[in-house]
Amino acid sequence: MPLVVKPPDWDIFCTVVDNYGDIGVCWRLARQLAAEHGLSVRLWVDDLPSFQALCPQIDPQQSIQTIEGIAVRHWSVDFPEIVPAKVVIEAFACHIPESFIAAMALCQPPPVWINLEYLSAEDWVAGCHMLSSPHPRLALTKYFFFPGFKPCTGGLLRESDLFNRRQAFETSPQLHKQFWHQVGFVPCPPDTLVVSLFAYENPAIVELLRVWENAETPVCCLVPISRALAQ
Repeated sequence: MPLVVKPPDWDIFCTVVDNYGDIGVCWRLARQLAAEHGLSVRLWVDDLPSFQALCPQIDPQQSIQTIEGIAVRHWSVDFPEIVPAKVVIEAFACHIPESFIAAMALCQPPPVWINLEYLSAEDWVAGCHMLSSPHPRLALTKYFFFPGFKPCTGGLLRESDLFNRRQAFETSPQLHKQFWHQVGFVPCPPDTLVVSLFAYENPAIVELLRVWENAETPVCCLVPISRALAQ
């Protein structure tokens, strides 16, 4: 008899577009589901080298690997025949494979299918959150999850110990020093304004840097690897 492999509780599909935001959110969601809720998670990623920039444990040459208890799979063109999980996350409208959707329709009951959307503070988000989208041919329904800042929108990812860790960091000079050394710099002077600049290309960035250059208060601008870095 063939070996029957139990499907995970959650399948998360992620297409890496740019700026690492897509894979960053998906990886954080996967870790929180596994670590805090004890769920079995399978994370499908189409770009493992980009993923490695956020998670050094990733081996881009391995199509199947387990990191922090999460099954990480390379989402390739030749998608395997597998049993879908109980919950399927289609992160940021990434369009999961048709063969996988067909397999979802064969499940009884069918998986909960969620399109996780981008965070937005615009008014229209409340009207779109939790809307359903029936499949045109199959007995499947996709639901839209819009994170936002109002009670009628979806919530944000937040680890249970996040505030405690943040408070410990804010009040510990030693942790501050460790952070600066970890990113390869010496700590800034105490009176420095520290800014994290994460953005797309924008002509205003150059002028912003010029203003900071002439400011009375010293400014330390941290720019992570992103499309704005060239500016």
